Amino acid sequence: MRKNILVSGVTLLALALLFGVSYPDGLLFSLPISILNIVLGLVTRTPLGVEIQPESADTRLVVDRGVVRASIYQLVFLNSRLVLKRLSSVSVTVILALVLAVVGLGFLYIVGALMGGITGFSLQEYFTQRARNKIESENALTSVGPSDIEIEYSDLSEVRLGKKRLYFISEANSFATSLPRKYPEKIKPMLAKIFGSKFIDEESVSMAEAAQKENEKRQHSRSDRGKFSRR
Repeated sequence: MRKNILVSGVTLLALALLFGVSYPDGLLFSLPISILNIVLGLVTRTPLGVEIQPESADTRLVVDRGVVRASIYQLVFLNSRLVLKRLSSVSVTVILALVLAVVGLGFLYIVGALMGGITGFSLQEYFTQRARNKIESENALTSVGPSDIEIEYSDLSEVRLGKKRLYFISEANSFATSLPRKYPEKIKPMLAKIFGSKFIDEESVSMAEAAQKENEKRQHSRSDRGKFSRR
């Protein structure tokens, strides 16, 4: 059960009933949309998030969600390669939400557009979890399908972790994966083990540079004081 989708559905149902008094025709859109969100919240399983495996396993780390160019992937870090399993394409993540928002706009104006956009997000989460379930049931976590991406670690020159993104950099190509807010801190220790000297933590680098600048500033200040004589 996805509590956030369920809460959204209940909230939308309250809005539907509230605005239904003034706009009864809008109930033709708002009531089914609200009930759909509640049903999606009940049937959609909560993802596991970040799974860290023992070092003896071939699969070292699994990240349930990463966004690359509006498509959602499951990141599977193996001993020598990375597999990005596509869970949802741009047609679901962006276009579906936009279509529902436009339809809702015609029924309940801004409120209807908001309901449509939220429902698009709920459907996205539902279809994404269905894709995860399918990968799990088919035992296809480490295989590479037509829509998946495979990267050999030997081809990478640098792996850089920011506050919200993970960058994979090679001589031929590079791309960034957007991550949920709390994921970078969770995966940082394992990424350091997997990639060794290729791994760079942007936050640590920024802190080190700030400390170095502060140290240089203090040394410069001391040297300046020595140039002036007391009267």
